[in-house]
Amino acid sequence: KNLCAMSYCRRVPAFPLSEGAALLEETATRLAAEDPLSAEALDGLFSTMASIRRHIHSNPEPGFEEVKTNAFIRQTLQSLAGLDPASMRDCAKTGLVVDIKGEGPPSAAASGLRTIALRADMDALRMTEMNRSLPYRSTNEGVAHLCGHDGHMASLLGAATLIAKRASKLPAGCAVRLLFQPAEEGPGGAKPMIEEGALDGVDECYGYHNWPAFEYGSLHVKRGAVMAHPTSFKIVVTGKGGHGSQPHVAVDPVLTAAHIVVALQSVVARAVDPTKQAVCSVTMIHGGEVSNVIPDQVEMQGTLRDLDPSVCETMYRRVREIVAGVCAAFGASATVELEGAYPAVDNHAAQADAVADLARKLLRREEAVSEDGLPMMGAEDFSEFLHKVPGAFWFLGGNEEKLNGWARLGAAGSRSNCMCHNTAFDFNDNVSPMAAVFFVRLVEERLGCSLYSEAELPFPLLEADGAPAWEGSGANGGKKQPAGPIQLPAGKVR
Repeated sequence: KNLCAMSYCRRVPAFPLSEGAALLEETATRLAAEDPLSAEALDGLFSTMASIRRHIHSNPEPGFEEVKTNAFIRQTLQSLAGLDPASMRDCAKTGLVVDIKGEGPPSAAASGLRTIALRADMDALRMTEMNRSLPYRSTNEGVAHLCGHDGHMASLLGAATLIAKRASKLPAGCAVRLLFQPAEEGPGGAKPMIEEGALDGVDECYGYHNWPAFEYGSLHVKRGAVMAHPTSFKIVVTGKGGHGSQPHVAVDPVLTAAHIVVALQSVVARAVDPTKQAVCSVTMIHGGEVSNVIPDQVEMQGTLRDLDPSVCETMYRRVREIVAGVCAAFGASATVELEGAYPAVDNHAAQADAVADLARKLLRREEAVSEDGLPMMGAEDFSEFLHKVPGAFWFLGGNEEKLNGWARLGAAGSRSNCMCHNTAFDFNDNVSPMAAVFFVRLVEERLGCSLYSEAELPFPLLEADGAPAWEGSGANGGKKQPAGPIQLPAGKVR
């Protein structure tokens, strides 16, 4: 049964969500009653997931302020997945921990695993969404879901619904724990969730991130480090201010800072083993108030990235040495602050292999499962979970030439495959069904059970010509969009 080959995936996901209330109710009823599931029920679920995602996108909240998001997730878990509110508890202020307990025959799995955790991040970025033509753009000015956490939540809600509907086949004594985590973008919600017991009793933990630079239908994963350990640095250079026409009686912190910026480029180029990955970027410089005055101070900020504690130690040492040496040469002084954040995301070997093996089975193309592009030097506090229990983190590609199927807009407007954190980023709704079904199959593999046959729950990978394109041309005229800034039509507000 191929959903795309049938006359489904053609419904435009409802927005606002109230317009999809009837479909949500019908879908919940079908999922509860049907065994086996029909293609109509699955299509209804996947379309509802897209509507849910767009509702969340329209109502973003930043880290540790996800109050309405928490309430909405609770409501959806009850109305769509049929879960008891008693199975849910708040965690780390605005996060949510939900347990789906098995009611079926005991597991025959040799692994002995009992509880698998699945995680989705909840927070939005403190950024302004600039794609004004998007029907469901942010209504919270200055805050926007420009990294895809809205899609990650929709994916986990879909997986929760499918798993909860077959709790009778989930082995007794086993459970699936859903982790809806706040504040991934900062200051970090994983660690406080762990401190409040979110991983108590958990054997393994899994999560994913959408990635628009990777092709739709691909999964990228590897053993070991897949994302970096970030460090923020702040350097304040102090000189002696004076008139711009009399530099000989001043100590110029601007000139000193400029030399520091150049010298810092040697940290990676000359101090780090060339077989190791690292980044040193100065991203902010502030100093001075008027054009004819040499200021007393210049402040610089930037980021260091590493995958190895020994590399981190080397970079810290060289930054301090370079700043001290340059300042000595120019007669200035400086303070250096280095603040490390999340550890590197290090996948455990057995769990990364399990994800890769399952992906090959579901995607049915060897080349669709890859280590290409990994590790990347971005950061993720999912690493905190992996430092506590075994698990893996992977990336699902979202770049496709046409956004069809459940990603249809149904109205004039532009969408793109631009990169996460771009002001016009929008999650590809065709990724959520894939992620939800992947989560379900991963639970089956790890807990040694069968919740759905392959026939009733096919892997929802849309073929390029298997479903109609969404109405309205994209900003790139239907051609493949590079992973860069969206090019909005002339005359649009940016």
